[in-house]
Amino acid sequence: MKYYFVKLESGIVGPGVCLSGDLPAGAIECSQEQYENSGNYTLDNGVIVAYTPPAIPLKLQAEALLKTQQAYVMQNYAIYGDDTPSDWLVYLKALRAIANGTDTTSTTLPTAPSTS
Repeated sequence: MKYYFVKLESGIVGPGVCLSGDLPAGAIECSQEQYENSGNYTLDNGVIVAYTPPAIPLKLQAEALLKTQQAYVMQNYAIYGDDTPSDWLVYLKALRAIANGTDTTSTTLPTAPSTS
């Protein structure tokens, strides 16, 4: 039995097992450990290498986080008619600026206020 990776026409790298010993065309033999942890590996120019997922752009991170944090504020303050604490307003505005592109200098997301 041989384990392998092969790059499919779609560009996705998939693992496989060959019981006959004859690998499919274009397949690269791998270890059983690599096969069992195939999500951690990919092919690069016919060589098995560690897979590093692409970085998620800060703008997209801010967009997603803004939605969840707005929901948190709505559920913990607005729904009860309470004023939103100023530190939360500053935080949400900072996230919004990154998400909508008006803040182009930040390299990290702002730190959320304490929830206690």
